[in-house]
Amino acid sequence: MRRPSIAVASAVLCFALLGLSTGTGGATAAPGQPAGTTTAFDGTADAPTSEAAGPGTGVRHDYNGDGRSDLAAWYDYADGHDAVRTFLSGPDGAFAAPGVGWETPAGNYWAENMKRLTGDFDGDGVGDLAAFYGYENGRVTLLTWLGRGDGSFAGPLHSWTAEPGNWNFDAMTAQAGDFNGDGRDDVAVWYAYGDGSDKLFTMLARPDGGFGGHFSSFQRAPEDGWHVNRMKFATGDFNGDGRDDLAALYGYRDGSVKLMYWAGRTDGGFAEPVHGWESTGWTFRQPSLHAGDFDGDGRDELAAWYNYADGRDAVIGFRLGTDGKFGNRRDMLVLPAGSYDHSRMKIVTGDFNGDGRDDLATLYGYSDGRVKTITFTARSDGALNSPLHSWESQPGNWTFSRVHMIEGYTSPTTLSYCPTVFGHGGYPQQAEAGALDQIRAPNHPRGLTQEKSWGAAGVEADLRLTKNGTKAVMWHNASTNGLTGPLGTVSELPWASGTNPLKGRTITRGPYTGETVYTFREWLDSAKSRGMVVMVEVKGETKQSLLHSDPSVRETAWNEVLAPIAERIASQEIMIYTHDEELAPELRSRVSAAGISAALTGFPNWYDVVDWKEPPPPASGNYASWQRALDADATRLATSWTKGLTDWMDGRCV
Repeated sequence: MRRPSIAVASAVLCFALLGLSTGTGGATAAPGQPAGTTTAFDGTADAPTSEAAGPGTGVRHDYNGDGRSDLAAWYDYADGHDAVRTFLSGPDGAFAAPGVGWETPAGNYWAENMKRLTGDFDGDGVGDLAAFYGYENGRVTLLTWLGRGDGSFAGPLHSWTAEPGNWNFDAMTAQAGDFNGDGRDDVAVWYAYGDGSDKLFTMLARPDGGFGGHFSSFQRAPEDGWHVNRMKFATGDFNGDGRDDLAALYGYRDGSVKLMYWAGRTDGGFAEPVHGWESTGWTFRQPSLHAGDFDGDGRDELAAWYNYADGRDAVIGFRLGTDGKFGNRRDMLVLPAGSYDHSRMKIVTGDFNGDGRDDLATLYGYSDGRVKTITFTARSDGALNSPLHSWESQPGNWTFSRVHMIEGYTSPTTLSYCPTVFGHGGYPQQAEAGALDQIRAPNHPRGLTQEKSWGAAGVEADLRLTKNGTKAVMWHNASTNGLTGPLGTVSELPWASGTNPLKGRTITRGPYTGETVYTFREWLDSAKSRGMVVMVEVKGETKQSLLHSDPSVRETAWNEVLAPIAERIASQEIMIYTHDEELAPELRSRVSAAGISAALTGFPNWYDVVDWKEPPPPASGNYASWQRALDADATRLATSWTKGLTDWMDGRCV
């Protein structure tokens, strides 16, 4: 069952962002900072029932105190109950069959409402679990399950809480690490406000495993334009100073990627990011990012599991240099095509064989329903050994999609941003097109409204000129086919005078029956009022006026085309182009001379491969091409299947 949306209503969220919403106990959100309160543990009902292991193994998520990392998974059972399943590791890094570390009846938790983490939050040397839980009423609570030292966990302890209206659960990306170097792992939250003014908040761990109040530990201004959905995080002590740091792989809109590093400060906050290795040859959605001390030198490195388009896989390592930048790229593991499907892997870092070097382990879900643990142990040089297969379920016993492996760092969805969609009406590419045309072009207010309702942020429409260039109008046909009145050629008709004017005619068929023909200025204003970007095609038939031998006709016509743009372009995004080879150079020259060169930039890509016909063919014929657009990280996409495209993109990008 999917988690119901717990995003706060827009008005409430605006209050929270402005610091006007309050939590319980009089806690008030500082400007730009969500509010939250902390409570002390009562100690009795939720206290561990067995004594924990002694302090300080220094091993990640060691749940039984034997000096080796283990795995923990939150399993969301089909009947509604939940359990933590613990995979204890052996001396070779293999995993035993999972035990039940903690279990709760149906109805207590929804897995989709949780942001899970692992770390040693009370500093006793035994790994614990933590999670932010987002309730349907908008409340957010941070819980801790303390490790008992035998692979099991005590019941959840509640510490930090934000009352409804203060924190938006969906805006939070949580990380765990000892950010202030006191021997207890803390929690940091990357909070995405949506306007680019993202912040990091730190909640320091207390000796009882709970967390203190949050404080702002790093922030960005809106003009920096950061997008958390283009970041993949990992935490580790990358500079070897005893405090965990934050790293991220950032995927830019131009297709490049870059590694960033935020050093942890003594107060648990973070320094300004240092930009390191970058590449234009990576696709952001392909790698997952992991952190660990793979060579045992006391400093964590980054490891990116990269799934190449040809099916090959590689684990690529990066070390922090003396300049504070990630670099020193090296291959830690290379696997031939067909070895693994990255989408079937849930990868966790840890020292699973206890040799002082971190390894990678994964829960792998096979297509036949089997689930298996696989370990890639590290060699002394930090490279990874061949896979070691261990515990395996029988088909049907475990459902891979219901397993949530718990790691010390999380990333938001790895989906890329959806391209901005530009709707186009579509003109039949078949015999007797004129008779079949349903006049679908969005060259009037109803068409603009319809396109916006389908998810379009912009539209493409056709501009034509009436006789002698006296009026620029929005109409998709060279003739008046589809309009009331006698059939005629638009470029030969007057606008409002004479016996057969164009003005006042209305559409006779299709979804926009009854709409009329609008001037260029009227259409631009209608698009602006709806917040829509416009792309205008100057049709070839306008040459009769724009390239006329009479200078007065030419200037009148060009003024009809360019003046409306010049009047509005400072406050409205307008693009203009033509497919006509004779007209194109003159259009570019005049647009530049008019000081509106911005109208020659920002065009969307066209990836439709199916010819438009009436009735329209199914949008499915374009799916493969649209996927290529997403893979190419296209930022703007034009289509004649607006609703088909936006429906198809739902769940594939954000």
